[in-house]
Amino acid sequence: MGADWRHGLREAAAAFSVLLAAPLPGAAQSAGPVPVEDQAPADTVVVTGMRLKPEKLDSIIGDFVQSHGKHAPRTTQIARWDRPVCPGVQNVPADFAAFIATRIRAIAQTVGAPLADTPCKTNNVDIIFTDQPQAVMDTVADKYPRLLGYHFVHQTKAVSQMTRPIQAWYVTSTSNGAMTAIDDPYGMTIGGGLGSRLSTGDLRPVLTHILIMVNTDQILGRQLGTVADYLAVLALAQPNGLDHCGDLPSILDQFSGTCPDDQKPRNLSAADKAYLEGLYSMDPREVGTLQRSSIAGHMRHSFGAP
Repeated sequence: MGADWRHGLREAAAAFSVLLAAPLPGAAQSAGPVPVEDQAPADTVVVTGMRLKPEKLDSIIGDFVQSHGKHAPRTTQIARWDRPVCPGVQNVPADFAAFIATRIRAIAQTVGAPLADTPCKTNNVDIIFTDQPQAVMDTVADKYPRLLGYHFVHQTKAVSQMTRPIQAWYVTSTSNGAMTAIDDPYGMTIGGGLGSRLSTGDLRPVLTHILIMVNTDQILGRQLGTVADYLAVLALAQPNGLDHCGDLPSILDQFSGTCPDDQKPRNLSAADKAYLEGLYSMDPREVGTLQRSSIAGHMRHSFGAP
């Protein structure tokens, strides 16, 4: 069943790619006005600095790690890419698409994520710009629900609702090193080694496909580099929430209603970079608590804390 599910996902992604080649249902073929980035080349990773409160550093970092790392559906671990990342950007002018894809690739390389050679054969991160994203998501829910990730059938309509300016849907899998199965409430589960209280044996969650919708009407006025960095973090890690506004600034604060506008970074923040580095250097087989501790330790070290 796991193999059938993987085949079905590939078919759904391929069919959806064909859909994207035609005019999007209910959506403008042009993404509309998108601001031009003029600060740095796409392959240059600019990081926004920050001020830390040393007396609360452990708590601040722990809070950041919790908000940026969602539990996998079947374990308390954090999913990450174990196969090369291949981003594809649709429905914007070619130079904008190239800029965004190049920026995502540059950040992936900087933080140690696996990266596909160019040109990629099959996109596993599909980014779509449209002025009517819900029309596209209604089609996904109707014809390609597997692209919505882990959910029960009765949840399909709710899960497919576009509620943010930029929103992502994650398909994850569970691997034991020899076998991999899509995380599906109706599918098979993968068994691992005996494990321990420190390790899950060989079990680890992995990212398999990410669908990201961008509502062009709601990103007006933001620089393309800011949008690209926001997309890069969504493409490399599954956050636990997007309305969190902590003491460590994050590019993911960009559309948070709880963060003052003057505190929202316009580029990848130092905390974002440190988190992603920690995510891709941790042991994928450790239990979730140890994974978060490992990421937090990397962040402390990157900030120069003892």
